[in-house]
Amino acid sequence: MNNKSIFDKTMADMTYQEIEEFIEKEAVVLFPIAVIEEHGPHLPLGTDTYLTYSMLRYIQEDLSKMNIDSIIAPPFYWGINKATGGFVGSFTVKVDTMKAVLKDTIECLDRWGFKKVFFINLHGDSLHCKTILDVAKEIYESHMKIDAYDIIPEFFKNACGLDGKEPYILVQEDDGDFDDKQEYIDIHAGGFETSLMLIDFKELVDEDKARKLKSSKTTFQDLRKWQQGGESAKEVTPLGYCGDPSNINLKDAAGFIKGFSDITARLIKNTL
Repeated sequence: MNNKSIFDKTMADMTYQEIEEFIEKEAVVLFPIAVIEEHGPHLPLGTDTYLTYSMLRYIQEDLSKMNIDSIIAPPFYWGINKATGGFVGSFTVKVDTMKAVLKDTIECLDRWGFKKVFFINLHGDSLHCKTILDVAKEIYESHMKIDAYDIIPEFFKNACGLDGKEPYILVQEDDGDFDDKQEYIDIHAGGFETSLMLIDFKELVDEDKARKLKSSKTTFQDLRKWQQGGESAKEVTPLGYCGDPSNINLKDAAGFIKGFSDITARLIKNTL
């Protein structure tokens, strides 16, 4: 992909007449929801936004193979950052602000005549994720005609006490590969995210620096302190990454992209 513009092939690069054509074809809307936050000394602040956008490009390709028309909304990136909030560059907004902007945006899609919108979020902050879920529920309970779905992983469904039958969520079932017995975790700007960025946005990664960085050696016990944000998080991850940036594995990253895109496209297809 390797295109720095997160507007490329989204609504933002189209004319209003082109968007009207998608409405007439009853295209589904793919909505990337992310944040701008620090990602260590080797990745840009926009990492989550870039990765969420690029994932939707892959999902769009899979949907096209299923003869399903889709259109990508301009990426949303004014989200919530708690764990990284103590670092310069981690923009965060209030829950009410995030809700209001998201709902106003969906009201536009509804007014224009779109029928279905799907939220995709790759940012792991629990309050950020919960806010998106709440917005999907509120849209379902509102006067709007558009159907909004929050696509969430199974572990988040379980953490929220959901049964998976809620009409405003689509659940990505766990593949069973996650090893909760691993000594250290890699969840923020580590080898995993660095690898994903190298696949599609190599020019934005300081790969030489990444390969010289040492593991943060963050344990599951450390995770609770890190999630508190502020100075507590900076004590756990003083350089702003949680994982091992040098552990670059492009093959595994490509496999994740393929699997995530495939299961998500199939979930979307099943709603039509």
